[in-house]
Amino acid sequence: MSNLDLFDPNNYEFNSDSKIGIYLIHGFSSTTSELKQIANFLSDKGYHIVLNNLPGHGTTVDDCNNTKFQQWLDFSKVEFAKLCSKSDKVFIIGHSMGGVVALHLATMFPVTGLILGGVVLKFKLFYFTNYINRFFCKIIKHREKKLTFEKSMRDSITFYGYKAYPLIALEQFRKMNLFVKKDLHKVNSPTLIIHSKNDQVSIKENVDIIKQSISSQNIDFFEMIHAPHSLFRINEESDLLFKACSDFIKKNI
Repeated sequence: MSNLDLFDPNNYEFNSDSKIGIYLIHGFSSTTSELKQIANFLSDKGYHIVLNNLPGHGTTVDDCNNTKFQQWLDFSKVEFAKLCSKSDKVFIIGHSMGGVVALHLATMFPVTGLILGGVVLKFKLFYFTNYINRFFCKIIKHREKKLTFEKSMRDSITFYGYKAYPLIALEQFRKMNLFVKKDLHKVNSPTLIIHSKNDQVSIKENVDIIKQSISSQNIDFFEMIHAPHSLFRINEESDLLFKACSDFIKKNI
């Protein structure tokens, strides 16, 4: 696996003449590499693809720690509005924290369809994120990602983006979730929720939170068995996942 597969500072846009737009949003402390493979897959089908690094991502851990959650939301609003202005139909694919940003966009824009994978509205390490990190992130500003997981799991996990979690930015992530949750009832777009039983980061409860909070009358659920948290990267279930995403888009055009 090349360095670009793990950490990609590049932004991507394909098929800018297409009137069907798809905006993709990666997860916390990651980069566009997380979604590049499904972006290529959907690009081959002729859709207008936009995949950007969020502010503070694709740069340095310190840069991420200096970023406020409003910057993630504001950047995404502007870029998505640009795509909307060129499109007849617009979809959003959001992974992990990117799914939270996607949900926020869907409270403000007429989104044709939402695809949400491994969304983190509630953190697996609840006590650490909601209490310990809140008070100590200005002192301990980053933590190596692999140390967050049990020793037995560390060698089996591929870490994308930064090698360490930016903990001040993690506190911004927590604050953003609180900000976004209060308006989730405004989301009425058709939604495909994706979760893997093998996800080491996003707990299944996040699926229930989304289902119970949004107002969409059209919610589909796709469950994976073996895929890790970075479920949009090529894995043994990718063919089924990519087909489910493609079918969802075609169904809602």
